[in-house]
Amino acid sequence: MVELALLLPILVFGLIGAADLARAFALQLAVVNGARAGAEAYAITFSPTTAMAQRRAMDEMSRTPGMDVSNPDLNIFTTVAQADGVTACLRPPTVDTPCFVTVEVQYVFHTIVPWPFIPNTANFDRSTTMRTFY
Repeated sequence: MVELALLLPILVFGLIGAADLARAFALQLAVVNGARAGAEAYAITFSPTTAMAQRRAMDEMSRTPGMDVSNPDLNIFTTVAQADGVTACLRPPTVDTPCFVTVEVQYVFHTIVPWPFIPNTANFDRSTTMRTFY
């Protein structure tokens, strides 16, 4: 009985820590998938505007359990430009002047438990760039 009383708190904290780590991994994958889905949707003209590409990224991320896309800690930025990242695209783009779309997703992860001696937040950022074909 004494052994169980001594080990039980360690086991509980280990399980909660593992759950936090699994949540962090799943939400990081959601951020990566959201950035990719938004850029891909714009690049293949599935989403012809940047607002629709951002919506597509949010739709992809909302499929992950625990991801709240209405959270103010979630930011999505979309830029459409030539290779230098500043110059506006020509329509239609040519081989000499290709056009690229970049979708950047930023999310702040918060742990379930405020752990002592370790950070309780993590910044997940992902930027995906794809060449457009229209």
